[in-house]
Amino acid sequence: MDVSAYLVHAATRQMAESDAIEEQFAEVDALIARAERAADGLPAEPAPEPTAALTEQERREVEEALSLVQGRDRQGRRPGYAA
Repeated sequence: MDVSAYLVHAATRQMAESDAIEEQFAEVDALIARAERAADGLPAEPAPEPTAALTEQERREVEEALSLVQGRDRQGRRPGYAA
């Protein structure tokens, strides 16, 4: 098998594997999408009161980390979604 044929075979195999994985997780992806749409309609949680034990810098770092965990980037948008 020459290099060109090998690359075509490898790409075709990879596409088939990717399609199979997407099919396997389609229900999970749909469930996640429904949950995200439902969450977008919920009111935002009020900001917690700053803890006196934290400095202002520590409080900002915690808020930034929580924003990333909750799926928001530094500009307040969800990565992968159009603004």
